[in-house]
Amino acid sequence: MTLYLHIGSHKTGTTAVQRFAASNRAALRARGLWYPSYEEIGRSEHYGHHHFAHAVADAPRGRFTFDDAERFAEAVRRGRRKAENVLLSAEPIYRHVLKGPADYWAQREAYIARLKAVIGIDDVVVLATLRRQDGFARSLYQEKIKSRKYSARFRQFLVEQRSEFDYHRQLSMFRTAFGAVDLLVYEDLKTQGLVDAFFAHLGVDVSDLPRTPVENRSLPLELVEYKRLFNATKAGKGKLANVADRLDQRAAKGGLLDGVDWISRADMEAFCQSFAADNEMLRRDFASDHPAPLFPSLEASPIAELAEYEGMSVHRFAELTAEILL
Repeated sequence: MTLYLHIGSHKTGTTAVQRFAASNRAALRARGLWYPSYEEIGRSEHYGHHHFAHAVADAPRGRFTFDDAERFAEAVRRGRRKAENVLLSAEPIYRHVLKGPADYWAQREAYIARLKAVIGIDDVVVLATLRRQDGFARSLYQEKIKSRKYSARFRQFLVEQRSEFDYHRQLSMFRTAFGAVDLLVYEDLKTQGLVDAFFAHLGVDVSDLPRTPVENRSLPLELVEYKRLFNATKAGKGKLANVADRLDQRAAKGGLLDGVDWISRADMEAFCQSFAADNEMLRRDFASDHPAPLFPSLEASPIAELAEYEGMSVHRFAELTAEILL
C-alpha cells in the first residue's frame, strides 16, 4: 500500500481533483484508490483534507483539533485494505508552518516532521503539482486579497512570499522527511486534461466517471485591487466576507480591465528569470525525464503584451463601492 500525500501547491487544480475524488469515493476505491472521508471519525465530510492539515499546524481557524488529526490518521491506517493505495489531498500542507523556531525554514521543517509523525506510515509518496512562478504568484496574491485582510501591493507580496516560490527547497524538505516525491507540472496536466492526467499518474483510469462542476473563480485584477484597498480600512471580518461574496458575483459579469498586469512585462520576466537556475535543479532532481525547461517560457504566454497596472483612482473606487455595496 502506498499513501499518496497530495500537497498542492495552491492554484494548481487542487479543488477540481478533490471534488472529483470526493464525489467518486466508492468508484475510486473499487479501482484500488481510497480517498478517506472525515466520516471515518464521525466528523462532517469535506471535499479535501484541509482540516487535517490545519490541525497539524495548530492553526487557530481550523475545524479540527490536533487530537482529531491523530484520530483521522489512525482511522486511515486501520481502514486501509491490502494492496490498496490511499490519497490524502490538502494544498495547505504546501504552506503551513509550526510556530516555535524563529526561522521560516525551521518552522516548515518542524511542520513537515510533525505531519510525518501523525501520518505514521512509512510508504508515503509526496505528490506535488507546481506551476510557473508568475502564474502561481498572481493566483496566490488574488486569493490572499480575496479571502483575508491582506493589503500589501503586489511587489511587496513577491518579496514577502519569496520562500513559497522556491520550489526546489520546498520539495527537498519533503524528500528529506518522506523519501519519495513525485512532481507534476500544472501546465502539462491542463494540456492533457487535468483530472484524468492526475489520476492516471496514480494508475487509475477515471475517464468514464462523472465530473462535478467546480466554481473557483479568480477575480479580475481591478476587483482584486478594490478588495485590497477595502482590506486596508477598519471593516470587520463580516463586512470583508460580504464584500468578497459580492465581488464574486460582480466577477461573473466580466467586462473589467483588459490588457494590464500587476507589474511590467520586464519586471515579470526578471521575476521568472530569478528562478531559472532553481527550476532547472528542480527538473533535474524531481522530474529528470521531463524535457527542459520544466515550465513553458513567459515569452510564449499571452501576458507578455500586458501593460503595468497603475492603480485605482478614488473616483473608480467610489463607483465600485456604490455598485457592490449599495
